[in-house]
Amino acid sequence: MDVATRTEAMTITKAKKHIGAIVTGIDLREPVDAAIRKRLYDAVVENVVLVIRGQDFTPAQYQTAAEMFGELMEDQNRRYLVDGFPLISVLSNRHKDSQGNPAKVGANSTWHTDHTNQECPPKFTMLYAVEVPDKGGATRVCNSRAAYEALPEELKRKMDGMKTANTLISSARFKIANPDILKDQLESKTPPMIHPLVRTHPDRGTKAVWFHKSKTENILGMTPEATQEFLQDLTDRVTKEEFCYAHEYRKGDMLIIDDRASLHKAGFDYDHSQHRLLYRILVRGDRPY
Repeated sequence: MDVATRTEAMTITKAKKHIGAIVTGIDLREPVDAAIRKRLYDAVVENVVLVIRGQDFTPAQYQTAAEMFGELMEDQNRRYLVDGFPLISVLSNRHKDSQGNPAKVGANSTWHTDHTNQECPPKFTMLYAVEVPDKGGATRVCNSRAAYEALPEELKRKMDGMKTANTLISSARFKIANPDILKDQLESKTPPMIHPLVRTHPDRGTKAVWFHKSKTENILGMTPEATQEFLQDLTDRVTKEEFCYAHEYRKGDMLIIDDRASLHKAGFDYDHSQHRLLYRILVRGDRPY
């Protein structure tokens, strides 16, 4: 199939009014021209989350497809990587921590955007479904741009000047933390990374609520405990159903999230005797402002 035919075969269908779109009719193992690349990039930015169906990648092919969207960056968690591919991390419900317990548990799952403790967090998070449970285990994504716009003006004015201090994990959450991540935090000499609570999208100039509750040590001028309460209240306000899309994976799905205008959360509502295995790739972003 030539490039022109492939461009015509690709369809992008909105999933919901405020968030999400589904792409079919494209095989990203094949060369992609600039027009397709731009359509896909624009669709991610417009819809906040894009699902490209029916892919059949090797790790190398997945990485090549991801590179269409920008420069890749390392995941800060170096414990679970695809052999030979240090830019592809492995998300699995079968990972264990150093004490032999599940590395990820539902109680620790919060709405978040990735790597807020870094100076330049990712612009896109990409997840590729390798093995999926029969049902459940959805990744939920919130359009925090549309959600921000719907907030009361008084709250928006209050939030616009707020800044967050970001670490590997907030001290307010030490008691429920993964012991290995807690150890890394306690041994870290890195000062907290300061970022705005409301960030501006570099492509669109729009504003969005932007934070990682588990990594926010505090909002400047607030205690860690008060910060967690404020962020939970804010989470409840922005993650209304109309602004959220829950993606239940089919094997071969490639999910792309615009981290600059969203929050996301992993689902734990599935049969954990079944394997949920995703490959994650991150695309380098700019410093939030």
